[in-house]
Amino acid sequence: MSNRPTNTLRLCLAAFAAFPVAAGLAGCRGERSDAPPRQFFPDMDDQQRWYAQGESEFFTDGRMMRPRVAGTVAFGRHDAIPESDEAWAQAWDQERSDMLRASDEIYRGVDGDGEYVTELPVAVDRDLLELGQKNFNIYCAACHGYVGDGNGTVGAKWSYPLPDFHAEQYQRGGEKGQDGYIWKVAREGVYNEAGDQKMPGYSHALTEHEAWAVVAYLRVLQASQRSTIEDVPEAERESLLRRRAQLEGGPAPVEVASSDEQGISNSGGVR
Repeated sequence: MSNRPTNTLRLCLAAFAAFPVAAGLAGCRGERSDAPPRQFFPDMDDQQRWYAQGESEFFTDGRMMRPRVAGTVAFGRHDAIPESDEAWAQAWDQERSDMLRASDEIYRGVDGDGEYVTELPVAVDRDLLELGQKNFNIYCAACHGYVGDGNGTVGAKWSYPLPDFHAEQYQRGGEKGQDGYIWKVAREGVYNEAGDQKMPGYSHALTEHEAWAVVAYLRVLQASQRSTIEDVPEAERESLLRRRAQLEGGPAPVEVASSDEQGISNSGGVR
């Protein structure tokens, strides 16, 4: 005897029983209702939680958000290995170092005695110089000029002459020639004896590392204005002198001669 009618009846009953469930699920999407939302997992919806800027009776100060523990920094925000040689990790390593600020030389510009460091405490390479050039041209050149002589577009119209970084006092060994002093000026600005600010600081725009890059590039600008032809690599001197001859409209030199014979001024410029 066939049991096909019995099986058909069971399928119909199962479909009829599933219809309310399907209809209920369909009602969870695309419809508006004033009724409370359905809670499939009420234990998760109704659990205790804290909100930013919320109040709590648990702590004596009544705040849910807790202040940072004094003397701590967010040191474990990523999994990079400190001082890793991998290129991808260098930015993270720099961030960890910036958080700790463990070096007075790098992050305050002073040595153990509190004196300004005389030379950059960071490694100088092409990347650092290019970073310094970019930020110098953005934040410094408007007043100090693209060569650091104080004759920028804004500096030339200032009510008093702006510093010329090629002056002796800003060279290494000068009164204001310490790398740490220039770094601090870039970060914190300059104040006169009355406490009035003469130059704004750029700590909001320049990190400690970027400020050292600006100092490094400034030293390059100083060197460029004091160099002679002898400072140019021998392999490039002839090309440089030929270029000068083209600009002056004269014949190109056959061989490289001394600076006096080729008309190189003592200041490093080409006459």
